[in-house]
Order: sequence, then structure tokens, then C-alpha cells
Amino acid sequence: MNAESETTKVGTSSGPLRRTCNLRSEWDSFDHERAHPSSYLNLCEQAIDVGESLLAYDIANKGLDTFPANKLLSQKAGLALKNAGSPLRASILLEDLLESHHDVETYSLLASCYKDLWGYAADAEKKNEYAALAIEYYKKGLATTSLGTLKASRSGNKHYYPCINVAFLYFVALRKYEEAREYAKQALKICQDLVRSKASDYWVLATAAEAQLIYGHLQDATTAYQAAVSFKGATPAQIATTCSQAIKIADLYGARDQIANVFPMAGVVAFSGHMIDMPDAAIRFPPAAEAQVRKEMEAELERIGANFGYSSVACGADILFVECMLARDGEVHVFLPFNSRDFIEASVSHAGDAWVTRFETIMAHPAVTIHYVTDGGYLGEDELFSLCNEVFAGFASMRSRNLAEDPHLLTVWDGDEGGVGGTGHLINRWRARFGEPIRIDLKRILAELDLTGTKSPVPEKPSLPSEATFESPQSPSVAKARREVKTMLFADVEGYSKLPDDTNPAYAEYFLGGIAEIMAGLATPPRFINTWGDSIFAVFDQLGDGLNMALDLRDFIVNTKWEDKGLPVGFNARIALHAGPAYAIRDPLLKKTNFFGRHVNNAARIEPIALPGCVYVSETVAALLTFRGHDFDFEYVGNVELAKSFGNSPIYLLQRPGYIDY
Repeated sequence: MNAESETTKVGTSSGPLRRTCNLRSEWDSFDHERAHPSSYLNLCEQAIDVGESLLAYDIANKGLDTFPANKLLSQKAGLALKNAGSPLRASILLEDLLESHHDVETYSLLASCYKDLWGYAADAEKKNEYAALAIEYYKKGLATTSLGTLKASRSGNKHYYPCINVAFLYFVALRKYEEAREYAKQALKICQDLVRSKASDYWVLATAAEAQLIYGHLQDATTAYQAAVSFKGATPAQIATTCSQAIKIADLYGARDQIANVFPMAGVVAFSGHMIDMPDAAIRFPPAAEAQVRKEMEAELERIGANFGYSSVACGADILFVECMLARDGEVHVFLPFNSRDFIEASVSHAGDAWVTRFETIMAHPAVTIHYVTDGGYLGEDELFSLCNEVFAGFASMRSRNLAEDPHLLTVWDGDEGGVGGTGHLINRWRARFGEPIRIDLKRILAELDLTGTKSPVPEKPSLPSEATFESPQSPSVAKARREVKTMLFADVEGYSKLPDDTNPAYAEYFLGGIAEIMAGLATPPRFINTWGDSIFAVFDQLGDGLNMALDLRDFIVNTKWEDKGLPVGFNARIALHAGPAYAIRDPLLKKTNFFGRHVNNAARIEPIALPGCVYVSETVAALLTFRGHDFDFEYVGNVELAKSFGNSPIYLLQRPGYIDY
């Protein structure tokens, strides 16, 4: 069967994307006791294919707990980490694997990590170092000729992979064009042989296309890329990797648009829109406009090829968006700013029982993953809606980052600014990061439907049940306490209890004194800071200030020669950051405002599992970082069990961009 007869368009209902919308549900119900390594591998590969790199790593890593010697699981763990934007950690894992497995796949995966590090590095010397390492290990992969390795490979000869990547690095990184074309020629020959022997797959076709592009055969390359991306079973993650590399080559020929237009987008979409009108409110989104909004929404989702959706799930536009995504067999992530009971009261029930039923149907759907920004109540704090918007926009941005494209923001909006936590507020933030969003114009729709002068027939909002948490039943002083979204830092000195007693004066003068100097240099000091023994707790109004403090503290600890200060060699500390709502309450003992709550506890539970000399951050911090575009970066650590039975949570390693720290 030839390539043409085996092709279908990426993203059709028969493709792998549609079969794996409920991967997280499958993983949640996975039978670890009876699982074979192939069970972990199958689910891990599906997650990699749709760009769920973090989930893929967790699956492979859990499989390695039971089958630590399984080479394929180690390779998949390394690939997932690399795809998740953690090539340094992936390289460490793969270097360990190479001690016992000298095969083309392991060499090539490690080389690919170094190639990514070349791409990330900001320093010219580091870039050259990583490029040289990548070429070295790709060539080692090329030198492997094990018959067993070739027979184990799904497509036979896998040597086209290191061959084309050596060609790419010579061409783009080192600008050694003759050497690049020589390796491209070898890769193309291997791929042509595989096609003739009916052993081609997506990567064979994509490699042949890249070889043609390196040669400068633009039309042949365009045709070959079209065949690759149309190949049956081509996945969003595969296409994203191919596209990223192709554009770097095309840029040197001035042919970016010609090549980029070949590749379909993965279709990551964040959404924000207005609720159905409340009774007696000004006309904005009446029920009579629902059908037209749905029609235009379906058209926009089809136009951009939406496959992955991120939104909240309020009555009106949010629920319409989720329903449209599910009708497309898309993968949907819904985010609630607080517990579902209060969310229904605040954002769903005023529209009537039918909307509550639609909300509950969505929440129970197997293709929907539910995220709670906080599991507490509403308490009338609208800032939680704003935080929720930025978190789901951040999750969409993180998914797009794994798929090498920018996300879309689709909106149903009347054009008015609105209040904190509303659609207009998110749009302003989005514009600063990604540019203009896609807008379904409610004012235009109302005018076309001649609805501007009518009242929305919305049922009256029912009275709140007695257990709802909008108002506190406590005393007036307690009822006034409100949560504020803050960034919380915890740090703890490793092995402090074992320090000799006579080192305490040096500890106070040089360690705590050094931290005081760091704080004095911050543009904005912490809102609150406290120490007890070896522990430090600081609270910041702005995320960026907390991030700067954490990395400055890490640098201070790692770079100081503590033995010259009267402290032990290897003196170190663990550092953790989390962001979320915390109660700002006057502490009667300290006689100043202190911060309390579950999210303070969450930050405190991350710190004990951090590696000394590292800054670990929560997934909320990683999402906000990605959306806001702060000058920081992160690597995925894993879904880690937190201290004191606080449950499992995805954790990330904070760093500065460009890998200048290593």
C-alpha cells in the first residue's frame, strides 16, 4: 500500500486525537497491580501523540517504579520530558540509560535533548557547546549497527533520524552547508528505500521532506511535507515537531510562509464570553441570541481547527463553547474559581434549571477534565474569577508551547470593558501576550436580530441554600476577613538541626543577613516575611517579585562559599513558590498582618520535597508564568506526592531563560 492510499486529514474523527480525549480518565482508573510494561507504553505513547507530555511522563515514570529496567519506558520518559520543555532533566535520565543501552534510539533521544538545549541557550558559547554535543551523539547513533536493534525497530532502519538531525544542525546551527547536504542525501536515500519496501511511516515521509528542504528543493519539499502531514495517524505532536524544524531551515531560504502554510494548526483554544443575562439587567446576551451565537461559534471553531479547549463553564457562552467542543470530539478542560456549589449559585442557576442541568452534564462528561483554582467557597471575592481566567489561559499557553504554536482566544463579547474577572479584563491581558483575540460580536448579533430593546425572559434567581458560603456567619471582625491572591514563598535550610550550636551566630549574620540584603535590592519588598529557626515564609503582592526573590535567594545560597563564613561545606536550602488566595488577617501575636489558608499550606507542603539548591513551583505558578510571559522559565519535575499527606500535585523547577544557570 502506498503513502497516498494510506492518508487522511489530521484531526478527523478516526484519527488518534479523537480516540484519546479521555486519556486522563484512563490513567485515573489504570490497574497498576496487573499492568504489563506494554500497558504503560501504549497509554504513554497516546499521551505523547496528542501533546500531553506531562501526563506521558507521569505514566512512564510510574511504570518505571514497577519495571525499572525497561528500556522503552525510560526512553519514553525521556522523550516526554524533552517534549514538555525539560531537555536538561531528560538528558540526565537518558545519560543514565546509555550506561547499559547503546542503541540508535537512546543516542538519538539524548542528542535531541542537546539540540533543544542549543535552541534554548542564550549564551553563544553554550549554544555552540550544545550543538557540538548533539552532533556527537547523533553520530554515535549513526554508528550503531546492531542487527537486534534494527529488527526491534517498527520501521526497520531508524538511522535516518540521527542522519537528518546532523544535517539540520550543520545547516542551521553551524552553517556548514556542504556537510549538511551530505547527511541530508544519506537520510533521503534511507527514506526512499523504506518507502520502496512498504516500511514508511510519518517520520519517514517527514524526513524525506526535510532532506529536500535542506537541499533547497522548495517545491519538492512542499509536496513531501503535504504528504507527511496528511499521512494516516499523523499526530499533532509529530506535526508540531516537524513544523518547528522546517521553519528554521526555511528561514535561511527566505521561504518561511511557503513552508509554514503546509502545516495544520493543532487548534488550542482558550475561551471567554458573557453569561446569559440576569433578570432586570441591561440587555447583553439574551436567550433569544443563543442559537446565532452557537452558529457563529461552530463556524469559528471549524475555521481554526479547534481540538483542545480551555474555559470556565458559566451559563451562556462558556457552556455553549464546551458543548460545541464536545460535539467536535475535542478535548476540553474546564476551570472553576471555587467549589462547584458556590459556582452554580454565582454563575449558573440565575439562568434557570435547564442551564444547571447542562452544567452538570458537562461536569460528568468523560472527555472533560475539571480543574479547581481553589476548592474553597466564593465569599463574594471577584478576584477569584480573574485568577481563574489567567490560570486557564496559562494552561492553554502551556499546551500550545508543547505543540510549538500560539493558542487562540475565542470570545463572545459586547466590546465593553466590564469588571474584574470578566471577558474584557481577560482580553486586555491576552492582547498584551498574544495579540488580538477572535471576537463574536454580541452587539452586532443583537442588532441583526432586533433584540436591543427587549428584556431577557430569565427566571428569578432562587434564594441561596443555608450552607452556601457567600456570607460568613461569624462575628463582624471575622466576617470582614477576605482572601487576596498572593504569591507565597517557603524556604528551609537542609540539615539545620544537625548544625553545631556555635554556628548559629554565623547563620544569623551571613545567611539571614544575606537574605535581608536581597530583600533590600528588590523593587518591591514582600508584603510579609517571617522566620523561625531554619524556615522562611514570605508573601508577595506580585508574582514577578516572588519569582525574583526565589531565584536571587537560590543564587545567593548556591554561589556563596559557606565554609568561609563559618558554616559547613554544602550548606544549602530548599525553596518553593505557590500562588493563590490567602486570608490577610492581623496576627495578634506578631501585631501585623499575616497570611493564612489552604494555599499557604500548599506552598509549605511543596518546600520539603524540593531538591536543595532548587526552586520548585506549583502548576498554578507555571501556568501564570506562561500566560503572562514573565522573564523566567521552568522544567517539569513530575506529579509529586507533597509532604504531610497533602496529596499529589504537578511540580515544576523554576529557572531563568536560556539555560545560563548550568
